[in-house]
Amino acid sequence: MPFKIAFLSKYPPLEGGIAAKTYWLTRGLAKRGHMVHVITHGNLAGQEYRIQRDENPPNPIPNLWVHRTPDEMPGHIPEDNEYALSLLDTTLSVIREHKIQILDTDYLVPYGIVGHLTKLITGVHHVVRHGGSDLDKFLKKRILGTLLDEAIANADIVITEKGREKTLESIASHLAYQPVYVPDESVFMPGVTQRPRCRLATIGKINYHWKHKALDSIADIMVQLIPQFECWIVGQGKGLADFQQSLSPAISASFKWTPFVSPWEMPYLLNQLDAILVFESRLPHPVTSNLILEAVYSGVGIITDRQDLAETYRGVVTLNKEQVLVVSPTEASSSADTIRQWVREREHTKPSSHQLISFQEYLSSTERIYSGVLKRGS
Repeated sequence: MPFKIAFLSKYPPLEGGIAAKTYWLTRGLAKRGHMVHVITHGNLAGQEYRIQRDENPPNPIPNLWVHRTPDEMPGHIPEDNEYALSLLDTTLSVIREHKIQILDTDYLVPYGIVGHLTKLITGVHHVVRHGGSDLDKFLKKRILGTLLDEAIANADIVITEKGREKTLESIASHLAYQPVYVPDESVFMPGVTQRPRCRLATIGKINYHWKHKALDSIADIMVQLIPQFECWIVGQGKGLADFQQSLSPAISASFKWTPFVSPWEMPYLLNQLDAILVFESRLPHPVTSNLILEAVYSGVGIITDRQDLAETYRGVVTLNKEQVLVVSPTEASSSADTIRQWVREREHTKPSSHQLISFQEYLSSTERIYSGVLKRGS
């Protein structure tokens, strides 16, 4: 029997892993016949992290609807943009008008909190998901701690991944375990694009703390690889200008700079690449990257500074040395030599990934979670 589901989450035109996950998950569930509604304020929030070419997705699905908050809020004193209240108002309207059974929220602030308030007002079943940064920035540091405790404790279920449960098990009444993300292997697959030069890229947000992503080290390595390789920087954000100013004009001009692409454009982008550079050892908290999984499914090599990268994704895919190369961010010349040899060895083959869970199995596990919630609530 189809469910009536609403997702309250980051969503395009906002860029990021949760927005992309929500895009693919909602489409997958809708294709299975469920009535799926998405509620987002991506048209208002995070201007610097908004996809510039946010055209309508291809192949619209008739039982998938997107509801966006109003574009304007009357001026008032004290001044506030009232994004959370606008989200709450829109969510309440959608829940009531479409008789939603399950409200699935992803990222605790503001979506998990707004979802909790919606449950209190309407009685809708509330499924809570979280990222990595919201646990570390908010819950662990007790910022909005009282509200978050209430949202988590009163949720019908909290979906988390193995290794994160210790932060939640003393608060949540019900926990379910899922991988953070599983790509759709019918969309993310190796391509056959031919090009005269190997092509490398780094992809993602460029915020004020861009050095945490070791973009300075990535640029140093890329410089060593030009002109044998094309080197792309795909991203935008509040730190973009600062990052570009840290480079000499000649070095900056040697890179191809591209803004964010939408989730539905990502398979095409990855098929244009031989490898991506993803350095994470400087990050303040552990992450699970959608991009890494999408790249591996697409046959794109991963160049990283993490020896334990394969362990992070062990529940979704098995990684090996043909798919992942570990280099030192601080040794640009030797790392470039290693990359040059490794990429050329992969040039005529794109190793396929050993997937441990399919996208359809991921959708089925989501349906089982929803069924359990409704059964307990009946």
